[in-house]
Amino acid sequence: FDRDDMKMPAGHVQMIETAARANPNTAVVLLTGSPVECDWADQVKAVLYMGLPGQGAGKAVFDLLFGLADPSGKLAESWPYHYEDVVSAPYYARSDDALYLESIYVGYRYYDKADMKVRWPFGHGLSYTDFRLEDFRISGGQVTVKITNTGKTAGGQVVQLYVGQNDPGLHRPLRELRHFSKVYLKPGESQTVSFRLTDEDFSLWDEGFRKIAGSYRVEIGTSSRDIVFRRDIEVDGQQARIPQWQPGSWYETLKGTPDQAGWERMYGKKYQPGKSIRGQYTMENSVEQMKEHSLIMKIMYKAVESTIAKRCGGRIDYENPEFRMMMNSAINAPIRSMAIGSGVKSGIFKGMVQIANGHFLKGVITMIRGN
Repeated sequence: FDRDDMKMPAGHVQMIETAARANPNTAVVLLTGSPVECDWADQVKAVLYMGLPGQGAGKAVFDLLFGLADPSGKLAESWPYHYEDVVSAPYYARSDDALYLESIYVGYRYYDKADMKVRWPFGHGLSYTDFRLEDFRISGGQVTVKITNTGKTAGGQVVQLYVGQNDPGLHRPLRELRHFSKVYLKPGESQTVSFRLTDEDFSLWDEGFRKIAGSYRVEIGTSSRDIVFRRDIEVDGQQARIPQWQPGSWYETLKGTPDQAGWERMYGKKYQPGKSIRGQYTMENSVEQMKEHSLIMKIMYKAVESTIAKRCGGRIDYENPEFRMMMNSAINAPIRSMAIGSGVKSGIFKGMVQIANGHFLKGVITMIRGN
């Protein structure tokens, strides 16, 4: 996600802070598709994250807020404090190509190994009741743990099993989720949760998946940061091959920010950016890619800008997150997507692309025909 995904409208933050000052028991219901900055979180009594729930959300929120149902969900990604904490923040959306300089270090795999504080970790989620984990055992490849609902309300908890290699030679995340099980229990009820460790739990990709020998931690917890039990086990397998580029690299230390030069050494190739060339534009190209060399796409850009401005208070304002988000979505989408969403005959857009490629007469004819 990018900066706009995490920044809430100033109006919405001010409203939360005003309500919290007036009522210390304020609960905030978040309807978002990704993490947002929650600097106000310590000022409110509770936060209920609903994601993008769709139809029936009102009834679900009512039941959860008033205790008719137990909010037993878990976060599918870590929530950083600020956008600047995201490893890809310095370079995301700076290029048409997504390079993924961070490689495998996405989400909790980055935050945990980099030892960076997060607002809420991967796998986090509270409930109206409490649970206790005990009797953690490993026998052969079988892992068991007993969970008990120690509260006064029926509810659910997700028991999570993570695996991490001790002192790995080859760079790896600190821990990785390998198994999980959601358990619903009545007050005072207990259940034994069982997991079977497999070769895949200790494998990595190296021209095929290979089980790597070494000492591993098997961890049981309720989030990637709430580990209740851990035990070391020895695993037989192959030796990991340490690439020449790794020692001292960002991927080994996670210090600072990954750069393109280090990524290229890891990748083994020089990055060659894909260029959009006039004469070779297709319906997969965007207005943003074509406007530099095409008058008709410059006109289209201005038309889109004007249309979106009407929806955002009548002003072309790139300081307005809503305006900027809508512009980015429109001008960076393939022309094909714009044609589908507009309801206008696709020939209009096909003709525009032909004109952008220098075929003016052919493009005009295509636009007139409309197909």
